[in-house]
Amino acid sequence: MNGRILIVDDEKDMLTLLDRIISEDTHYETVTQSNPEKALEIFKAEDFDLVMTDLKMPCMSGISLMEKIKEIRSDVSVIILTAYATIETAVEATQKGADDYLTKPFRRERLLLTLDKVMKWQKVVRENRKLRKALEKKNDLAIIGSTTTMAKVFDHIRKAAPTSGTVLITGPTGTGKELVARAVHQNSNRRSKKMVTINCTAILENMIESELFGHVKGAFTGATTDKRGLVEEANGGTLFLDEIGDLKLGLQTSILRLLQEGEYRPVGSVITKKADLRFIAATNKNLEQAIRENTFREDLFYRLNVIRLEIPPLRDRAEDIPLLCYHFLNKHCVLNGKKIKGIAPTAIQALTARQFPGNVRELENVIERGIIFCTGDTLTLSDLGLSGPEKSFMPQLNSGLNPELNGGNSIMNFKNAKEENIQLFHEHYIRTLLEGSHGNISKAAQIAGIQRQYLHRLMKESLIEANDFRE
Repeated sequence: MNGRILIVDDEKDMLTLLDRIISEDTHYETVTQSNPEKALEIFKAEDFDLVMTDLKMPCMSGISLMEKIKEIRSDVSVIILTAYATIETAVEATQKGADDYLTKPFRRERLLLTLDKVMKWQKVVRENRKLRKALEKKNDLAIIGSTTTMAKVFDHIRKAAPTSGTVLITGPTGTGKELVARAVHQNSNRRSKKMVTINCTAILENMIESELFGHVKGAFTGATTDKRGLVEEANGGTLFLDEIGDLKLGLQTSILRLLQEGEYRPVGSVITKKADLRFIAATNKNLEQAIRENTFREDLFYRLNVIRLEIPPLRDRAEDIPLLCYHFLNKHCVLNGKKIKGIAPTAIQALTARQFPGNVRELENVIERGIIFCTGDTLTLSDLGLSGPEKSFMPQLNSGLNPELNGGNSIMNFKNAKEENIQLFHEHYIRTLLEGSHGNISKAAQIAGIQRQYLHRLMKESLIEANDFRE
C-alpha cells in the first residue's frame, strides 16, 4: 500500500484542489469529506495513514476531530489546515498531537514537502505495526524466524522434542543454538524438570569432571565436602553440553559412558550412580573433521548424532532480519528504559544488506548499542553507527572461501561459487534499480534494458517486492 489520506474540509473547492494536487504529484490514495462527523465514521471503518483537516468547521473543530481520531488510533498522522489569522491555534494543535500544519493559501511545493515528511514517518509506523503484529504471532517455540529454512528447523524441533533421542545442534557461533536446545526441552516430556547447561569451554579442564559428576570429600586438594555435580542436578531432566567439540578426549570417554550406560562416578568415589537424562549437545565445530584429526571420538559422535539440527547463519535467512530487529528493539527498550517507536526504513535496509559474521548475537548487539545512543523516537542509521546501502550495483562478491558452507574444504567448487555470486549480483542490481525508479517496474526494466517480464521473474527469484521501494 502506497498510503491513504483522509481530507476533511467544509470548503468543497479546497477539497477538490487538495485531491487534484495529491493525485497528480503522488501515489497516495485520497478520500475527501466535507462533514467532520461523517469523516469520523469513515475513519472508523477504513484504514488511513494521514488525516488532513481544516481547523475551523461549523459542526466540529479540526482539533476536536483530531482528538477523536487519536482515540481510535494514536499512531495516525494529522495535518491541520488553517488561515493565517489562526496560526497560533494551529501551533497549539501541534502541541496536542498534530504532526504539522499548513496555512491557506499554501504553495504546492510546501504541501508536497509536508506530505513527503509525514508519509515517510507513516512508512515507519506501518512497518513497525506489521512487524509487531508478526511478533505477537510468535510460534510456540519462542524462536524468531519466518523463512523456509527456519520453518524446517521448527518442524524438526517439534518432531524431535517429544522423543528421548539425543540431539546434536550444529551451526556457527551466535546463531542461537542454546535457544534451540531450550525449545527442545520446553516441548519435551521433561519440561517440568530442569535443563542444566554446561559450557565445555568456560570451565577449567581440571575442574570440568568435578563440575559434571561431582566429587567426594578428600578427592583432591580443596575438596573439603561432598559436592553434587551437574549430572545429578539434571536428573530426570535435560543436560545440555554446549560447545562439546572443545571437550578433551579424556572427558569424552566419561561422557560416552554416561550416554551408553546412564552411569557415572563422582570424582574420588568408588560408587557408581545412575542418571536419567535427555542429552542435547551443541557445537560450532565440524565434528567429522575433528574425527579425522583425532581430536574427537568417532563413537561419541555417533552417539550424539541421533537427531541433527543444523542452524543456518544469519546471511542465509536475511529475510528474518527485520523481524529480529523489532524483537530486539522491544527487548532492549524495556531493559534500558527507552521509548523508541520504530526503526527507519533506511536502517532496516542497511541491516538486511549486512553479512553479520557474528550472526544473531551480533545483530542484537548492534540494535542494543543503537538504542543506547538514540535520542529520538526512531532508530536511525546514525544511531546504529551504519552508513546507507552502497549505491553501486556491484555487490561484494563471495569468494567461495567459507569452509563452514563447504564441508570443511577451503575452496568452493567453481559451479557453486559462480551460482552463488550470480544470485548475489541479481539481488543487489535489482534493489538498486528499484530504488532509483522508486519501485516503478516499467521504468526499472527500461533503465536495465531488459523485458519487464524478465525483471518480474528475477524479482520473484530474489524475493524482492516493488512496494518496498515506493514512497
